[in-house]
Amino acid sequence: MNDPMRGLSAEMIDRLLADTSPYLSCDDCFARVDQYVERTSVDPHYEDAAMAAHLAGCDACAHEAQTLRELLRHDAG
Repeated sequence: MNDPMRGLSAEMIDRLLADTSPYLSCDDCFARVDQYVERTSVDPHYEDAAMAAHLAGCDACAHEAQTLRELLRHDAG
């Protein structure tokens, strides 16, 4: 029998159990991620609680945001 906890790091468990309120779906996040990344790159103090909570708990969306950040840095540099 497979051990369901095998392969889960403490960080992965924390992300799975993170409070994701206010709620934002992946579709909503995807629709807003470009604007969010641009705003946070211009103003590091910009806050969007729903986006921050979603990105903290969703690896796929967090990866998308990170990729966009890297593209912005590349274009700027």
